[in-house]
Amino acid sequence: NLQAGKKAMEMSDFVLAYSYFDNGISFLRKKHWEEHYKLSLELFDLAARCALTNGDIVSLKLLSEQVIAYGRSYEDKLNVLYLVTCSLAFSSKLPESIEK
Repeated sequence: NLQAGKKAMEMSDFVLAYSYFDNGISFLRKKHWEEHYKLSLELFDLAARCALTNGDIVSLKLLSEQVIAYGRSYEDKLNVLYLVTCSLAFSSKLPESIEK
């Protein structure tokens, strides 16, 4: 699902890419952040990017909360923090985005 999602992103089909990433996330086990950290981070990160591109702010929020909660370093969290900031700026919540 990860590779198929990346391929869909290359073809600018972010709706299809999101569905692949979401499917991949659904197959992860309960302790996936501990057992498959790199895969989990990549799936959630790319799904969040697609969610923003698709205008799905609710999914972006849910995905980014997971990365922020389970990310091991600031660098791992940086991309979703950027995506959340962009979504707040796009939705005319610039002061809130600056606080983040």
